[in-house]
Parts: sequence; C-alpha cells; structure tokens
Amino acid sequence: MKRPTQASLKKVTPENLAALGVERLAEILVSAAQARPDLKRRLRMELAAEQGADHLAPEIDKRLASLDTSRGKISWRQRPAFVRDLDGLRMLIVERLAALDRTAAISRLLTFMGVARRIGGRLRDRDGSLAAVFDQASTDLGRLLAVGDVGRAAEDLTDAIVQWPTAWERWLPAVLQPAAPGLAAATLRRLRERRGAQAGWVTLIRQLAVATGDAGAYQATFTHKELLDPSVAAEVAQRMLASDRIAEAAALLEASRPVPDRADRQTLRRGAAAELDFDWETAWIEVLERTGRGADAQAARWGSFERTLSVTRARDFTRRLADFDDVEAESRAFAYAAEHADARLALQFLMDWPALAEAAQLIQARPDDIAVSGEDAELWAAKLRPRQPAAAHLLLRKAAAAAFRRREFAICDRLTAEADAIDPPTNQA
Repeated sequence: MKRPTQASLKKVTPENLAALGVERLAEILVSAAQARPDLKRRLRMELAAEQGADHLAPEIDKRLASLDTSRGKISWRQRPAFVRDLDGLRMLIVERLAALDRTAAISRLLTFMGVARRIGGRLRDRDGSLAAVFDQASTDLGRLLAVGDVGRAAEDLTDAIVQWPTAWERWLPAVLQPAAPGLAAATLRRLRERRGAQAGWVTLIRQLAVATGDAGAYQATFTHKELLDPSVAAEVAQRMLASDRIAEAAALLEASRPVPDRADRQTLRRGAAAELDFDWETAWIEVLERTGRGADAQAARWGSFERTLSVTRARDFTRRLADFDDVEAESRAFAYAAEHADARLALQFLMDWPALAEAAQLIQARPDDIAVSGEDAELWAAKLRPRQPAAAHLLLRKAAAAAFRRREFAICDRLTAEADAIDPPTNQA
C-alpha cells in the first residue's frame, strides 16, 4: 500500500483534520468563530440542534427575523460570503431541523423564502447565485411536503402564494414536482376560493391546473376573447384531449377556426400566422382521429404538409398508409417539395427527412433559387458530401457568394475553403 506523502498529509481533508483530535479542532473553531460572526452563528445553531428542535427552531427564527428587518446594502465583496451563509441557513432548516420536526421545518422554510423579497433589495444578484439558493429551497419544500397532511400543507402553501404571488410563479413548479399528488389540487381549490382573488394569480392557477390535470380550471383562466385566438384554443384543446374531453376540445377549435384574414386583423407577421395555424391544425387533426374521422384527418395532414412542408406532417401521413402505399406517398411528397415556390423551405424538408438524392437534384436544378445561411450550408454540405459531392460543392459556392454580397468576408472565405476541399464535381459517381 502506498504511504501518504508529507504534502498530502497537509491537505485540508476530513481525514487529516480528524487526526488532529476533537479538542484541538474545537479550539481552532472557537478561535476562528471570534473573527467570523457567520461561523459563530452556525456553530451555535449546530449546538442547538444537538439539544433538539425546541432549541434549534428559536435560533433559526432569530436569524430569519434579522434577515427580514435588516436594511443595509450588501456590497459585491460581501455578496459571496452572504450567499454562502444564507445557503447554510437553508441547509440547517431542510437537513437538521427537518430531521427533528418536519412541520417546524416547513414553516421556517416558507418564512425563509418570504425574506427573499427583502434580501433582493439589499444586493444585486448579477450571477444568479442568490436566486439559486431560493430555487433550491423550493425543491426542498416540495420534498418536505411530499409526506404528511395534504390539507395543512395546501393551506400553508396558499398563504405563502397570496403574500407574494410574483415570486411563486417561479418557485411553484419546483415545489409541485416532488410534492404529494393531492397537493396541487388542494392548493388550487383553496386559491380559487380565496376572497379577493386577483388577475395576477392567473399564472399560478394555470400551473396548479396543469399539475392536477384539471383542463376545466386551465380553460377558466382565459377570457372568451382569448379562447378565440387559434393558438390559445389549440393549447387548451390539447389539455382537454388529454383528459378525454373530446367534444369540448372540438367546440373550442371550431369556435377559433382560423380564417384567411385573421392574421391581417391581428397584425401578425406572416410566419407567426403560419405557426399559429399549424398548432391549431395539430389539435384539430387529433380531434378528427379520436372521433372516427380518419380519412378527414389524413386529408388535413396532407393539406397541412402542402402548406408548410412539415416533415412531421408528412411522416404522420405516410406511416398511416398500407405497405407500398407509404413509399408512393413519400415519392409524391418529394416531388411536391421539388416544385415548391420556396426552394429554401423545400431543401430544408428534403434534408430533414432525409432524402439526400432528391435534395441534391433540387440544388442542381434550382441553384439560383436557394438562399441558405452559411451555417446551414456547412451542415447540409457535410451530409451531402459523401454521396453527392457536386451538390455539396455547389451549395457551398452559392452560400459563399451570398456571404460576399453581404460583406461577410470571413464567412465567405471559410465556405470557399470548404468547397475547394471537396473533390471536383466531375469525380462524382
């Protein structure tokens, strides 16, 4: 066995420190604590924990009260030590106090998260280290709430949410993930029953509704006007479908069916309107399938493909066909893409499928119609190069020329060098 070196014996490790002995370590800690109030406070709390929850809880309460009432600014030099001290307090609550009295730990952890508002005004959290402490506290809280009385936990959580709803929009998902299954439902019920419910609670109610799978509660957070927006209706309808409320999903989608001039009325960009229609169609196609209208669903998939050249739509269409029919449908999709007015979108479809031979034919047949970014040209050329070097070479050359016209000379030089590295097109088999 290799003997430890003198250098390794000087490293500050638990094993080496244990060799000093309990009395010597205690002397060192007491001496260090005289110059470091945070260390002295931590040691006092650790000693209190040895006496039980009745001794530790008051010490934690004192520190929480101090954090809540302090007003002094924390400088950038003080920030790292302050954040470490704060995280140490969190660990005392979720590890030491929780092991002694889980209910007391939940109460203190909720108070701990509440003081974040006061602390946030005392320092600038440029690196997000302060926010990370409270994000971890939210996960810890969910773990503590995973056992015990759901009703009591929901009441405590509701009280905390009402006091500072904006912060809980960030914390609530992490709390609900490991928590007891019924906690979200109980909290949702209590929050909706609270007198003076505010519009600012909408996000929180949606988060709780998602966690419980309550599609009706989720829908209720939207106004009638909002539900006429196809993108909103599609989102709500998908949740209805997940709850097997097919008729209600169909009614939502019918009421919000996109019309040709909707994009103009809403002053949406053309691209945004296309994406909005795609989401609505996705939900509508599922409604058609689940109501036994498979042929109509297939027709909708193909129509959507023709409009968007979506790989998802084409694959969904072809995989529902019988043997050999799917091959014929693929060829039909490739041929349609080859003639599409948007050559760049067509090339994207063929590369994503992938249908590299057809993509190469498109590049060589319509080189002047294809305008791709340098990044896409490099990515696609790398895929084409082994079997379709001529197309890869042409694609890079066209992208390099476009970069030159934009005066992006570094990109132009890089693309040109990559094109030159490809075997001459005449070598293609």
